Amino acid sequence: MDFRVLGPIEAGPTAQVSGLGTPKQRALLSVLLLNANHIVSVNRLTGMLWDGPAPRSATANVYSYVAGVRRLLDSAGDAGRDRLITRMPGYLLRVRSDELDLSVFDRLATQGRAALRRSEHELAADCLSSALALWRGKPLEDVRVTPALVAPITALEGRRIDALNDLVQARLRMGLHKEVVGELRELVTTSPISELTWSQYMVALYRSGRKGEALGAYLDARRNLVSQTGVEPSTYLRRVHQAILADAPSTEVLEHCWRD
Repeated sequence: MDFRVLGPIEAGPTAQVSGLGTPKQRALLSVLLLNANHIVSVNRLTGMLWDGPAPRSATANVYSYVAGVRRLLDSAGDAGRDRLITRMPGYLLRVRSDELDLSVFDRLATQGRAALRRSEHELAADCLSSALALWRGKPLEDVRVTPALVAPITALEGRRIDALNDLVQARLRMGLHKEVVGELRELVTTSPISELTWSQYMVALYRSGRKGEALGAYLDARRNLVSQTGVEPSTYLRRVHQAILADAPSTEVLEHCWRD
């Protein structure tokens, strides 16, 4: 079986992943997949599936949605009751790590980050590129997001940004600074208060012979940080800025751009 949450939620045989049924079934399966191999209580499920106070019928509805997900798994050639088991005070979804795209992403991202720290930059780039290729859109894209789902979805998006930053770092260390400028320009737009992303953008511009734009990027970063957080750039970002101002060797500037 394949289970996919890094985009529209999907489940089905490896060769034929199929979309899922009703909105509440998709939401329930989403919560179970985000907590794969852990018990999720009925109370927690009701809190995750409804926007406000759960209706009186919520517990009965959860039982119905569980039965529906089991039928979907059965129709996909899986034994629904063996996969989605009742375990007091709720339910547990059994998933092997190689069956869930999120687990594969985390494994590859961890391997890539470890390779990066060992200065194995090509291996790091390969692992991180493979990890990011698993993303098909926004996480749980076709699931109606309740307030309780906002935090886990935001956390997933944060993990993707971290992997992107690490991939950029590997490419910078491979000398591919010109190739990553465009990607970083998009990243600073989507993550306007990420000092790591801004520092990488500044370094990529500087190493591409665009010192003026690199210094301008620092001013943009400072403006975003002050307007959105009320805080001046940290010593970390100011250090990158000062190195560029001083026309430091590009390799030296890159060393300032490493995740602490």
